Amino acid sequence: MITDAERAAWDRDGYFFARGAVDPGLAAEVEAEVVARIRADPPGRHAGEVAYMSGENYLIYPETGPSPGAVNPEDLVSKVFNCHAEGATRRMSELPQIADRVAGLLGPDVDCFQSQFIFKNPGVIGQPWHQDSYYFKFDKQPQVGVWVALTRATIENGCLWVVPGSHADQEIYEHVPDLRPAANRGYLEIVSQDTSSRTSAVMEPGDVLFFHSYLMHMSTDNVADYRRSAMVYHYGRAGTKALNPESAATLARVNRWIPIRRAA
Repeated sequence: MITDAERAAWDRDGYFFARGAVDPGLAAEVEAEVVARIRADPPGRHAGEVAYMSGENYLIYPETGPSPGAVNPEDLVSKVFNCHAEGATRRMSELPQIADRVAGLLGPDVDCFQSQFIFKNPGVIGQPWHQDSYYFKFDKQPQVGVWVALTRATIENGCLWVVPGSHADQEIYEHVPDLRPAANRGYLEIVSQDTSSRTSAVMEPGDVLFFHSYLMHMSTDNVADYRRSAMVYHYGRAGTKALNPESAATLARVNRWIPIRRAA
């Protein structure tokens, strides 16, 4: 399931790496799958829309401030939600080397409820400090985020940064609006907490980061001339319910609850 060292890091720091856990060939296949969908249904067909549905599952969010060197349709995109409902991206979400570790953290009955394919194209800004549980207002906490590097994640192209141990109080901190002009819709940030102990998550294709949903994390701007692509899955306990039933319609747009593991 998970090793003693991984469990110790999870309890102490709120995250751990599984280096090389995913075949880089599958990582490339997932990126190609998402890029192909965007090219078949590009943002240019949906001018003026903050986000648009492509098929039954893909929810595509263009960048507020797109890459200055944009050439292809995917160069205009920030995130794609819920790719995990189909194709190679779903197969990756079910890999034993991912799902078994998540079950070791959450218990035997696990669903993948959301995914985000994240493009970090050259010249675009990062996401400020936040906690995923701020957005996941569910009755069962915490959730597990699984960040799969599809390309290299470097300091230059805007890798993740985390604050080790910031999950320990099980507290959701105040989030305020991200006021940067190029900030994407819904971006909020934590400004009240000390982040001086932050550390970078530099990764190679196929590396996987498992992180607690209360962990403070962010990403920096991409100042490189190459893209940073990542597939981020979010897992929760089966039977999890929204605390605010009135938000069900909104949640249905960004979440797809798919069973991953069940007790024998």
